[in-house]
Amino acid sequence: MLIPSYAVIQQEFNIPVALIAIPDALFILVSAGFAIIWGYYTDRINRTKVIRVGAFSWTFGMVLTALSSSYEMLIISRMLSGAGLGCVLPVGYSIISDAIPPEERSGWFGALAILSSISNGTGQALSSFIGPIFGWRFPFILLSIISFCIIGILFFVKIPQRGASDRELLDLTDFNLEYSYRISREDLSEIVRKKTNRHLISQGFLTVIPGTILVYFLTSMLVLYYFTELPPEIKLQTATIFAGMVGIGYILGNVIISRASDALFKRNKRNRARLATICMIIAIPLCLIMLFIIEPIEVSKLNINYPDHIAPGDTWHYIFLTVGQIFKVYPSYGWYFIFGLIGSTLGAAPVANKNAIMIDINMPEHKGTAASFFNLSEQLGKGFTLLISFMLISMLGSIFNMMVFSVFFWIPAAIFWFLASRTVEDDMTNKSKILSERKQVSLIDYIFELEIQMDRAIQKVQDSKYYIETNPDKFNQLLDDAAKIYTFCEMEGVSRSITNIEKKAHILKLRTLLLKAEANIIFKGLKDQSLTAKEIDDLNEKLRKLKKKINDWEKSTFGELETYYEDAYLKIVEARLNRQDLIKSRDKIAQAVHIYERVKYLLIERIEEIEEKEDSDEEESIIFKKERNLLERCSKSLSATLKLKEEIESVFIQLKEHGIRQWDLRKISQLTSEYQVDIYQVIVDTFGQDEETKQAILKILRDIDEIFNEYDKTRPDYAPIF
Repeated sequence: MLIPSYAVIQQEFNIPVALIAIPDALFILVSAGFAIIWGYYTDRINRTKVIRVGAFSWTFGMVLTALSSSYEMLIISRMLSGAGLGCVLPVGYSIISDAIPPEERSGWFGALAILSSISNGTGQALSSFIGPIFGWRFPFILLSIISFCIIGILFFVKIPQRGASDRELLDLTDFNLEYSYRISREDLSEIVRKKTNRHLISQGFLTVIPGTILVYFLTSMLVLYYFTELPPEIKLQTATIFAGMVGIGYILGNVIISRASDALFKRNKRNRARLATICMIIAIPLCLIMLFIIEPIEVSKLNINYPDHIAPGDTWHYIFLTVGQIFKVYPSYGWYFIFGLIGSTLGAAPVANKNAIMIDINMPEHKGTAASFFNLSEQLGKGFTLLISFMLISMLGSIFNMMVFSVFFWIPAAIFWFLASRTVEDDMTNKSKILSERKQVSLIDYIFELEIQMDRAIQKVQDSKYYIETNPDKFNQLLDDAAKIYTFCEMEGVSRSITNIEKKAHILKLRTLLLKAEANIIFKGLKDQSLTAKEIDDLNEKLRKLKKKINDWEKSTFGELETYYEDAYLKIVEARLNRQDLIKSRDKIAQAVHIYERVKYLLIERIEEIEEKEDSDEEESIIFKKERNLLERCSKSLSATLKLKEEIESVFIQLKEHGIRQWDLRKISQLTSEYQVDIYQVIVDTFGQDEETKQAILKILRDIDEIFNEYDKTRPDYAPIF
């Protein structure tokens, strides 16, 4: 919003013309830099908190801009606003991607681009039309008030779950399970190394250069070279209207082309990138014709009698009269409008498509960061263009020559779009495969969790028999706890269509509640002081029968716990067998750690309950000792497996030092999965630039066998517990 008020600000702060664009340039560059930070934390923590903090930073910066008393304070306030603005795109794109299905994303991102353009246009209009009347600070005050209202609304907005719109994860959404993967620092290089991301980041820097120059300098060019004879009261406004005509095409492009992209995407996943390539190539000659066709306006030919001073109330009358006469007297401006409209419509093709493609190829936990990388490239392009714009004007001789020169940056941008069209489908297929695998793991893990919870409840019912004759309150507490667990498992089974869990939990809950009701009737009877000794003995006999009944019921299957314990070890065996595929091996080790932790937790809870008992028979004591034995083994196995996991992670770090990243290993695994080849040899041949490097890599890979051998020494030997 500073652009239309550059002259006023320059005069107020008494600064050279060469410094006037610096606040906006720093605003853009800071926004781009902070976008990386915001994007990373968007993918790691609660997105609602991130966007609230960013919105507050933006608003506070706007307030300071309105209150700036010096050029230095203006720079600081614009940088603060830029820091806040940097959060909008990564968070916004991440949220939108989780709310919109893939085949509609171009349309929605096109709509977002339109809203962004309208907001930018509104800011320019406020500064151009209201600024001269109320001062250049007034638009910032007005938008600050609006921003405070938006911050309030954010406290009531519900954010969709991460990955909610990815087809591969729809089952998780139906089960109301959260996609739990979060970004790590190692993932940053994976995002950049993805070919389609690299192509789109590169085109973003190049594509934005012509657009930036047109947006920032078209109005100034018209004022300085073509509308010089117009009265000063309407010169800027008229130039803004003609510059805005080009912007209409940008809005149309985001409506028409984005919808066409969605339709074409349904036929072929590459079509979004292909359409963007074609549109950019066609837009180049159209925009050049638009620039060459305009000519200076002579007021004498317009047949308008302008007064010496146009009153504020007559400003709009003369603006519209002037615009109409220009089209009438100068037909070239009609062609300017047509070619500019079509050129900017086609030039909008990359805007919506790049964001849709970015969402399509990046993992749910990478979307915010990927969006920030895209934004960084564009903002660097904008900031770089603004910083050297006046130097370009000096070198090329005029704003017009700079504009013509900038249009040719769309040629290499179109080449990068073409390259993206060749890689996008492979990247989408790879993403789909990974998400499908993660979905299966998440569903299996959740059913495993429910089964463990059911086992806890069963054991609580069994534990209650030790208190039925001595401590009614403890007896009721254990049954209440069991009933709550059964209710939870039943509800989860109903809501997520896990029929076996639902039915089993429902039956056991009813049995538990009936047992509690029957026992409480006896407890109530025993409180009667008028009972005879025989009646008391009869009631106690009923309690003993209930105790025997509980003993005959389904018991907590600690044999299954040993099965889980053994399953964790089998995961390690799989990890060893797949040790050449380090990615898969590491995943198996992580699964083993998870199982060991759950088994250990359940055993500790069980043992604590047993230790509270006042009495136990010989059989129970034997089981207790075996459970303690299993807990000891599980704890040692967990420690050994955690150490194994750390050592495998250290292998990744060592390989990274030799230029081999996780993305490379994953790609090699995918390419060689169908063939019986030595993956170690493929890695060495690919990354071993010299003999010394080859030997170093081979040593790292061969040490993996020794790591597993050391694990076998620290892990307890296998022996059945039950």
